[in-house]
Amino acid sequence: MIGFAALALSVALARETPPPNVADVDLPTVSNNDFQFGAGDRLGIKVYKHPDLDGELTVAPDGTITLPLVGRVAIADHTYNDVVTTIETGLRAYYSDASVAVNVVEVTNRKVYIVGEVAQPMVMQITGHLPMIEALTRSGGINPDARTNNILLIRGGLDTPALYTVDVERMLMGEEAQNVALQPGDIVVVPTKTIVNVERFFRHVQGILAPFVSASQLYRNANVGSPQPVIEDTGTNP
Repeated sequence: MIGFAALALSVALARETPPPNVADVDLPTVSNNDFQFGAGDRLGIKVYKHPDLDGELTVAPDGTITLPLVGRVAIADHTYNDVVTTIETGLRAYYSDASVAVNVVEVTNRKVYIVGEVAQPMVMQITGHLPMIEALTRSGGINPDARTNNILLIRGGLDTPALYTVDVERMLMGEEAQNVALQPGDIVVVPTKTIVNVERFFRHVQGILAPFVSASQLYRNANVGSPQPVIEDTGTNP
């Protein structure tokens, strides 16, 4: 799997140096302006002066929507402004005054993964600000035998992973820098013991993540309207 290969490469690079703590680095962030549509997202489209073209659509598993006159439009991994421009360009072949407004009705592709020594490992949808402590709480809390000073944050997903540690003990003592805001694609792994042998630890992480990643891939290949295989309120022990 390509994602795991990228993670393995990061592990190899980190073999000599353990991942840095989040308080000691400037974490890469994604602004709200960088939001991109994905499969399963729902959007409402309004065309000025042409209400017969208005509608609410769900992005298909292949990343497209189908519009009257324009036909299929690829919008996955495109920003709001990209989508508006693409639709307006297509409609102006028929209406020179075409002006489009796009309303995001529901977002389903902004996932974070919480796995390891928590009560309910799960995939969560980010619908707003999601700090680390809230994500851990919503996953049922940390198991008693977990080591809380070396929680792992993988940012960039499995394709371009960057590795960091979070110290929950310091977080509970009031160190806000540990309570990082999670972003789409983040993976949080709660280990059973301090990360000493990074390579061996990540082989274990890959085994934990495999069913979650597979479930996400199943969702992307599912029919529109099919239920999402991994939901926010329940978990499966790895």
